[in-house]
Amino acid sequence: MQISESVGLAIASVKANKLRSFLTLLSISIGVFAIIGSTTVVDSFNTMFSDQLAQLGSNTFMIRKFPAMMMGAAQWRKYMKRKDITYEQAVIVREHATMGQTVGTFIGDAQLVKGNGNTTDAPIGITGCDENYFLNNNFNIDGGRQFTSEDVLYKRDLAILGSDVVTRLFANMNPLGQSVSVGTKTYTVIGVCAAKGSAFGQSQDNFVLIPITSYLKYYSNEWETSVSITVRTRSIATMDDETDQIVGSLRTMRKVQPWEDNDFEIMSNDSVTSAFENLTQYIAYFAVGISTISLLAAGIGIMNIMLVSVKERTREIGIRKATGATRSNILTQFLIESVTLCQLGGAIGIVLGIAAGDGLAAYLGTSFVVPITWVLLSVGICTLIGVAFGVYPAWRAALLDPIDALRYE
Repeated sequence: MQISESVGLAIASVKANKLRSFLTLLSISIGVFAIIGSTTVVDSFNTMFSDQLAQLGSNTFMIRKFPAMMMGAAQWRKYMKRKDITYEQAVIVREHATMGQTVGTFIGDAQLVKGNGNTTDAPIGITGCDENYFLNNNFNIDGGRQFTSEDVLYKRDLAILGSDVVTRLFANMNPLGQSVSVGTKTYTVIGVCAAKGSAFGQSQDNFVLIPITSYLKYYSNEWETSVSITVRTRSIATMDDETDQIVGSLRTMRKVQPWEDNDFEIMSNDSVTSAFENLTQYIAYFAVGISTISLLAAGIGIMNIMLVSVKERTREIGIRKATGATRSNILTQFLIESVTLCQLGGAIGIVLGIAAGDGLAAYLGTSFVVPITWVLLSVGICTLIGVAFGVYPAWRAALLDPIDALRYE
């Protein structure tokens, strides 16, 4: 019997036993759905995260007190013991950057913002920064101007707004020259940043920027005082040398001994992306592990439906053997039917998984992806389940005595 005929018989069996087949295919579909859905979301997040970091440029890195990701309270306590990176240290780092780097400094937290009689719906990002923050973090000014070195030096009470804040506080009016209140302090708006859109379902335009010196003057006793340093090097080719210069300068100021590790974190695009992908990969592996249990249960269902099929088609098997079919022919036929059932369920799970995963990704503002590797792996897993759980029923069918099979009623 040809493979196409065996596939046709498998599909005919599904149609003839709709409820039984539906329940069997459902269990396979759920397992594959969980694998494809979770990996689609993970791949979407990884792609979006990489795209967001790519906007900063591959020759940009950051220095801060804490790593990008921490696991558990123990790690948090470990890094909390580190000394803060002070603004004075950041200024000295910038002065010692003699290889053409652009060094920026920032610090931030969240606070309610008021303006024009309106208030933000929830606390939003308040960032104190210097004039180099815009270049190093790829912020463009859509109206007005950015901070100057004099604004930072003289601690001027100025603010630059994200486009969402403008929409919320100053709808249908020009925000430039208007006042906004952050806590108990009032700032004059001098600029509006160009919109960046959303990422991971969160707006990237819901923030207020103020000079870092003003931030530290009014809020340093209330909010954390460790600053972050961003460095844009001249090129990728010189990045290692320029990074070494910055790190060496900071280690000297913080009195880190030559044999001691850095008491601060250096985060480049590659290191942050790698840390994020490792985190999301664990999530994917957990989902795959849970899905595997579902697929094993589905395999038992496949074995059951194939055993029932063998019993129902005993007379057919006897006729085929009487007309020349070998044990190998019978074995192959039922194995193909078993694999076909698994692939039907797997195909449904793949389609639903991609649709659900990309639907969630679209809602969160991440990229549309198809996890090809996991799709192929799912196809392979379904094939393996079809063979592993179909071989026993197929072997029972192949061993049937043709005379007894023909007598079966």
